[in-house]
Amino acid sequence: MKDNMVVNKCGGYISKLILNDGSSININQNDIVVFVGPNNVGKSQTLKDIYGLCQDKVPTTIVKDVKIIKTGNNIFDYLENISTINDYGNRKEYSGFGYSFNNHSINDYARNAYYGSVRPIFVAYLDTMSRLGICQPASLLDRGMPKNHPIHFIINDSECRKWISDQFRRSFGKDLIPFKLYGNSIPLCIGDNVILNGTYDNEEARQEAYAKILDTYDQVQNQGDGIKSFVGLLLYLMIKSFCTFLIDEPESFLHPPQANIMGRIIGETLKDNQQAFISTHSEEIIKGLLDACPERVKIIRIKREEKQNKFAVLSNVGFLNIWNDPILRHTNIMSGIFHNEVVLCESDSDCKLYSIIDKHLKRKDGMYSETLFIHSNGKHRMKNVIKALNTLGVNVGIIVDIDILAEKDTMERLCVSKGLSWDVISDDYSLVLSNIQGSEVKKERNEIKEKIEHILDQSEDRYVTKQEINRIHDLLKNSRWKNIKENGISALPRGDARVSFDKMNKILQNSGIYIVPVGELEGFVKEIGKHGPEWVNTLLEKYPDLDDEIYDDVKAFISTVCKYFDC
Repeated sequence: MKDNMVVNKCGGYISKLILNDGSSININQNDIVVFVGPNNVGKSQTLKDIYGLCQDKVPTTIVKDVKIIKTGNNIFDYLENISTINDYGNRKEYSGFGYSFNNHSINDYARNAYYGSVRPIFVAYLDTMSRLGICQPASLLDRGMPKNHPIHFIINDSECRKWISDQFRRSFGKDLIPFKLYGNSIPLCIGDNVILNGTYDNEEARQEAYAKILDTYDQVQNQGDGIKSFVGLLLYLMIKSFCTFLIDEPESFLHPPQANIMGRIIGETLKDNQQAFISTHSEEIIKGLLDACPERVKIIRIKREEKQNKFAVLSNVGFLNIWNDPILRHTNIMSGIFHNEVVLCESDSDCKLYSIIDKHLKRKDGMYSETLFIHSNGKHRMKNVIKALNTLGVNVGIIVDIDILAEKDTMERLCVSKGLSWDVISDDYSLVLSNIQGSEVKKERNEIKEKIEHILDQSEDRYVTKQEINRIHDLLKNSRWKNIKENGISALPRGDARVSFDKMNKILQNSGIYIVPVGELEGFVKEIGKHGPEWVNTLLEKYPDLDDEIYDDVKAFISTVCKYFDC
């Protein structure tokens, strides 16, 4: 019997999914397709359907059919290479990990649109139970017998032993070692790699010393479900004859750091002639995949409307637009694909206070908040995030500071990303802008004096700092935009400009774009003389009771935003 660890020379891949809503999705040979969505929409059932259809046309629930493209050499030549064979003349029996069949049962393989009886060679279905169960010790194997357990491949291949141990160490800091001298079975041990020092009379004595050390190590099958699930996935990923992996919730029993590592391992391990379909609730799995191979990841979000499933696809290219941005990559944007409602803000500080207020309001009404607040680190990246989330059917609301009015191009792109034609508001916008730019701000002497004293009184240092000088300089600048940013809608020019703004603002809100009425977050409570995270923390420390009237304005604003989602 030749080693089953050889790279595929025969196999195939799923090139198309035909779904129960009549739509179809093209799949590449090396795609890693991730199914996401709320509970009970059919993510796990989708994997079961695909697995059943890989063998034959069978009744299914969500995926009506699959198209399989077969690749490589003659199936019998391939089986000769990877299987243990019993030859009975006109009948040959082929045996290996997960399969045992004879040549008569696969005579029509080339004509069959599906894999038929050879499915176990090419398709791995990894639900939670299969991953936990495969961690049990393998039986001892006589020479010439079929390898019916992944551990059998480990004990015969040093490259496999090193690979699986290295992957385990990345997450848990210990090696995985097959214990061949344990008895009538071969468990996997957890511990540091054994290096024997000293001289032994013979090989038998050395092996006995080695076995005594492994006897003290923990064994995988006796560990918690987290370790067993992790190792179970590694054992299947190691088998290179598999062309398609169907993995149900690989994050099960894993802490977020281990889930992230598992995502990386899947992305790094699968070859170009291997694909995967993954059902997950974990953004860490997705982040790990994207860190390893963003160009291969395709997201399919499943929703259920009454009894009908709906599917939204974010292609490999769509994800790259976000993942290639180093700022967006390190935000919690990936969390948005697991929610029906997302509010996109400019900064983390905005998200923190707005989400706290949203949860408080929902609790007062006896509800839980299902709205996720995420940020894009500024206005300019918002359009990419909106496009990606909208593609997946996620409803997105937007909160922006009022100074977006000063950036026509940014505002126009934001409107277009929300499906709002710029022509609808362009006349009103132009009138507002011309009034702002054509007017001057008159500053009262006593007001300026009071604000400068406030800046200087915040510190008892002998010398004025550079930061304080800059703040005073900004204060003295004759800037209408600065005044509007600090005071919001109330600082807009009166008359036609205000009428046009109100008209434009209503249209923006109907499209899910909300301008902060007080200019910026800090405008809701001006007595807190700080900015950003420090402002939010100081506010919450000084006013811990969210029912305090100090929060009335921000509550009214968030209530307005939530109306966009019909909360």
